[in-house]
Amino acid sequence: MRALAAIALALLPAVAGAQSSRGESYQVIDSVVLPSGDAHAGRQAFQDLKCHVCHRVSGEKDFSPIAGLQGPMLNATLQLQAGSDIAAAIIAPSHSLSIRTSEAVKAQMSRQGLSPMGDFSRALTVRQLADLLAYLRTIR
Repeated sequence: MRALAAIALALLPAVAGAQSSRGESYQVIDSVVLPSGDAHAGRQAFQDLKCHVCHRVSGEKDFSPIAGLQGPMLNATLQLQAGSDIAAAIIAPSHSLSIRTSEAVKAQMSRQGLSPMGDFSRALTVRQLADLLAYLRTIR
């Protein structure tokens, strides 16, 4: 099942030629169909995957980032982004940079060439991705 999930996640939209921290490349495809997600399960996935270590979430008092280099604040601006773009940012975060990324993180990326977020293409199931996207769509 995990192998199937890893294959499916590798097919999600990303910039052609982008590489993960393990040197894997990603492929741009036209569309992917995901199952409907469950926002409550997505909130749990957010915790399980330790997203809260780096990301603050608007309206969430339970999530308090502890990482030195924090990722962008997750808020209502997510509603303006295509689901495929959000999914790609989760799976292959080094392919692009949010305009809300801190200057410290941008500086580290320019030195390392990789997002501090890491590669989730092997850690995330298709179900978790669908649920996580549903949860992110509830943030205001």
